[in-house]
Amino acid sequence: MNKLALLVPALIVLSGCKSNDITRAVKDGINGAVNSVSSSSNQSINSSNQSAYTTTQTKVLAYKATKEARDYGQITLASTAENPKKQTRVAINKCLHPRVGEVKCKAYMYEISPQGWLIDAQSNRIWLETRTTHYDKVVPSGSYYMKVRTEGVAKESYATGDINIIPFVTNYVDITFE
Repeated sequence: MNKLALLVPALIVLSGCKSNDITRAVKDGINGAVNSVSSSSNQSINSSNQSAYTTTQTKVLAYKATKEARDYGQITLASTAENPKKQTRVAINKCLHPRVGEVKCKAYMYEISPQGWLIDAQSNRIWLETRTTHYDKVVPSGSYYMKVRTEGVAKESYATGDINIIPFVTNYVDITFE
């Protein structure tokens, strides 16, 4: 056991791991030692780290003006282009699923107040789709929170995050789902 206590810190120092990797390595080492002791002594010891390696399914409600606990996927401003009326417009350029390819998607945009809150009003909710009659919308420039979901894919995927809309041009947004 003393050799194990010296070996784990030495391996950590030599490997140059990030803090998350160090925590995982130490917990795995401790769990391995506990499991080896419990198997030799015929006693039952439950490890407290069992849920660290499981994933949970999250349902993102795109139509609700609430921020998610974390951002999913990636939402980026791909490009801007001048338009004849010099209006501030926004359009989805493409939606990409990393394991499927380009997909259809629906998005809701919520304006972010100067205090950082999402403005939740039916008239303030902006709805976008990929390449349909709702292709682009005239919007005020500023900061928005987007919630996007796939369309026509057997397993729904989501992307959420902030985007800054530039004034007096058409803003094309690329979305990559998680």
